[in-house]
Amino acid sequence: MTFESGGTYDNVYLFLADASGYSSIVSGNPRNLAAHAFDRLQRTVAARVRSLADEHGCARAALWSWRGDGGIFAIHDEQESTALTVALEAARAVLADDLPLLREELAGTWLRGELHLRMAVHKGPIHVSAAEDTGAIHSPDINFVAHLEEVTPRNCLSISEDVHQVAGHFSQLFEPVGTHEGQKVYVMMPDGRAGDGKRAWLRTVGLNDSLPMHAYAQRPSQREKARLVDVAVNDVVDFGTALNTCAGYLVTTERPAVYRGAVLEFLRRGGAYRCVLLNPESEATALFSALRQEDLGTKIKNSVARFHRFKEKYGADTDALHVYQVDDFPGMAALCADLDDDGFILYSSYFFNTRPGKGHIERGDMPHYLVTSDSGELFADISHVLREATAPGRMTRIL
Repeated sequence: MTFESGGTYDNVYLFLADASGYSSIVSGNPRNLAAHAFDRLQRTVAARVRSLADEHGCARAALWSWRGDGGIFAIHDEQESTALTVALEAARAVLADDLPLLREELAGTWLRGELHLRMAVHKGPIHVSAAEDTGAIHSPDINFVAHLEEVTPRNCLSISEDVHQVAGHFSQLFEPVGTHEGQKVYVMMPDGRAGDGKRAWLRTVGLNDSLPMHAYAQRPSQREKARLVDVAVNDVVDFGTALNTCAGYLVTTERPAVYRGAVLEFLRRGGAYRCVLLNPESEATALFSALRQEDLGTKIKNSVARFHRFKEKYGADTDALHVYQVDDFPGMAALCADLDDDGFILYSSYFFNTRPGKGHIERGDMPHYLVTSDSGELFADISHVLREATAPGRMTRIL
């Protein structure tokens, strides 16, 4: 039996399998080898689903879509337990039995890279389009299972709460790991220790209620920071203790001077660039100098001298580059593009217990984070801190 055009079916089990690391395999191998690998994956998963559907007498088990590195199967029977068994047994068998054999086979073809899978199973009603739109199925549950697969740790199988509630003896194979889009999620890792699924989920998804942001182990390169200036429309704020790096980029004799070029282009198209650094005579400067055992006051004065050289050299082009000093410092450095208009903030919190010698961490080696308005309250909070720190009454313009 097949899914008929125009039909609506309840309790359809949606099984999605997707190759993790697809792009690295495609880019690292001749096209024929990469195509062979994913063709074998498709045949392996489809054969497993078909075999189990035949074994259990499942009325409908269709490969609905396969695009290069993965696909979705729709499995249905009037006896829901039959569709459940086919979907979960197929997913478990592919992960635990077929994947290791497929890797072994592909290793003999000189394929570079190792094949990994992410799989998810969810259930819900689907509607099949009429004949003129053959092959299209409509269901919000398809979107959910696709999103669930995307966050599933590699070489794991995730199932939704809807599936787990009726999974019977299969439920013993899964452990609760968290929630996704309002549903509890359960994960299975083949031959894993108790807790391995939870650990894999936490590494991949993080804690609940996380916010989108980008993290970097150290300060992004000159070229990467220039990209922030490139996308700025009206305003850039560069905030730090001494702005030693920024000042150095603007007067460097090295080529290409990527950051200087980006700043000059931004200023020439009408943008305003504000550099905000500490007053070398302030208590904050004395405190941070003591904490880090460095002559921060001299670094600040050297930076100001370099800003002055930059403005002298490029004249009227730099009229909208202003340099300010502040007495208070909120404990982080930040490069902000269009802070008041759906912009970007690249920031780094200071580590205060780093001293010269063993264990010393330079400013550039501290973690950096890129946040946008998509980061919700995090962006709002950091924006508020920076606006307070750079309020007109707090700053003194020196250039």
